[in-house]
Amino acid sequence: MSTQDSTRLYCSICKRRVKGFKNRSGLQRHETLKHTSYNTLPSHIRPVPDSELSHLKKAIIKELQKRLKNHYTAVGKQVFSIHCSEDAFVGIFKNHIARYSPCGSSYLCSFKGEKAFEEVGKILDDENWGERNYGEGQLSFVRLYMPESENGNYEQNAQNAIKSKKKLLVNGEMTVQWKVTGGKDKENHKFEAGSAQFRFFLDQCQI
Repeated sequence: MSTQDSTRLYCSICKRRVKGFKNRSGLQRHETLKHTSYNTLPSHIRPVPDSELSHLKKAIIKELQKRLKNHYTAVGKQVFSIHCSEDAFVGIFKNHIARYSPCGSSYLCSFKGEKAFEEVGKILDDENWGERNYGEGQLSFVRLYMPESENGNYEQNAQNAIKSKKKLLVNGEMTVQWKVTGGKDKENHKFEAGSAQFRFFLDQCQI
């Protein structure tokens, strides 16, 4: 019967823990390559009161709405983060987590497709979560779906962006990632907190 080397790190997902890793980055690389679809939630997650989850949902919508600006220069990639506990994040997104990393203690969700906007609306309890009406037919919104009829225009824009050496974000998706971030000082005093980062594509239209 083989014994594990206490100086090495082992994957908690693999059924056969034969190979260990010298450091956390090696284990993280292994998870990324071998367990990209692993989304089994950890056992330490605890229930969060509905009132706290409701408050967090409203805070998410508030921060997102601040990014839905009306000026044409705002069109494109948008990113924002909001601090929240691991328990609260899982409480809201538990049925939509695409990947969980035990090594990195991180979660990833992805929303895209024709029904994605409605799906997120149900999660956040607000059907208008990702759009802002400025009146006179002007609407700014989170794009989670690209109709076939519009693909040609965006492909042309992509070609123009390449020619002008500007990057054009591929739209039609919103990702939400929770992880612990922070640092430490010279005395090894750590300062860390969990936060959820939202990445999406802002678009505009006339209605």
